[in-house]
Amino acid sequence: MLFLESFVHRHELAEVIRRWMVNRPEPGDVRRIKRVVNFNSYVARIWLDHVAGEVLTTLFGATPERLPIRTKGQLKDFVVDHLAYTNSRIEEICARYRKFPEDYYRETPIDGSYYVVDVGGTKRLVGTTRIKHFRRIAEKGARRIIDFMLGRIRANADALADERARALGVPRNLLTTAPEEMVKEFAHAERRLVKSIKGGTIQSGLPVLAIPDVAGLKVIIEDSEYDRLLEALRATGHCQVLEAERHRGLYNAVNLRVAFTIPRNILASCPPTGRYLRILAFRGFDPEKVAAEYQEFLRTAEDAVIVEVIVSTFQEYMESEIGRCMHEERVLSQRAHREYNSHVAMNVRWLMDYILGLCRGPGMPEVTDVPIKLWVKYMPDTIEHLMRSLYLSDDVFFDTMIEPPPTPVTTYSPRSAPPDPSVVTPE
Repeated sequence: MLFLESFVHRHELAEVIRRWMVNRPEPGDVRRIKRVVNFNSYVARIWLDHVAGEVLTTLFGATPERLPIRTKGQLKDFVVDHLAYTNSRIEEICARYRKFPEDYYRETPIDGSYYVVDVGGTKRLVGTTRIKHFRRIAEKGARRIIDFMLGRIRANADALADERARALGVPRNLLTTAPEEMVKEFAHAERRLVKSIKGGTIQSGLPVLAIPDVAGLKVIIEDSEYDRLLEALRATGHCQVLEAERHRGLYNAVNLRVAFTIPRNILASCPPTGRYLRILAFRGFDPEKVAAEYQEFLRTAEDAVIVEVIVSTFQEYMESEIGRCMHEERVLSQRAHREYNSHVAMNVRWLMDYILGLCRGPGMPEVTDVPIKLWVKYMPDTIEHLMRSLYLSDDVFFDTMIEPPPTPVTTYSPRSAPPDPSVVTPE
């Protein structure tokens, strides 16, 4: 099912999601997903910085300075003020950015770091790392599942058309179908899918839907340095390039899918403490047992994860941050152009939001009945209440949201007696 390639214990998480899609939760599932998601969120920061530091140090011959990023505005401001080089196009997009900063989604949150080296006394941005927020993981995961479901529905619709062609005694390629008949066949095909989900028969047929970019590294180099980057990855001794995909068009970059052997000893020496331990305590972990649970999590983890390495020239990096193919605009475009938007698709999105929202919520509640079923129709208000209930109990929620305010006590004197409701005052 949903396979977060940058996570360890990814098979365990995929299996829970597979079962929850057909409402087959098992005891301990909430602890399982909280453990996988929260511990991965912690260790990914460590191993991602480790691989970024190794590769960039080898590539540039100096250890880069790492600076945390909390909003995209921090990163955009830095790169505009520290140009690796310039030309008329770069000057044009920088001038527009300075003139209209409100157009550039500067408040967009980001969980990551940027890496700077000193080149001839000038600071140069050479790389960034980022870990997708829970909401973006849920959104991307839902999109993969929905695309799979749409493919199944279309296959079912084709099968229905084949049945109709056989009944009419005509070859399928000569079958003429009115638009309203096509709509009916699609709806019928969707009902077949919903029936298989409700009955649980779809579970064994759910494929592995990989998401490779939960954790990512972006390296900013020119085309002539690309081979040196591949050498730097190999030189680490624990990076293997599995696939290279070149993007051409408005967005130009090379996406490398890299298998990275996790530094188990380094991770083991850095158990959660301080602020992150307090976060885990809020989310239902026993602070006294976190260290042991963390070590067991590492001991039983897979040896390697997949990290996405994006290779971009400085010119194309500027275009992707504040130019013609701004990342935020691409995300909004993806959200706006959804091919399949029935209640089943909406429920997939809501279920993924709920699962990852549950990982952030307090305590370790036991789920014996998944509250979002893919075959049920819901109003958004229902889902909003459900998501709020992750942080507020029903009693607190209703007491604070629905209980009427106290009625003020009014004392009437004889001279100001309340009006007689039976008396109608003329206009």
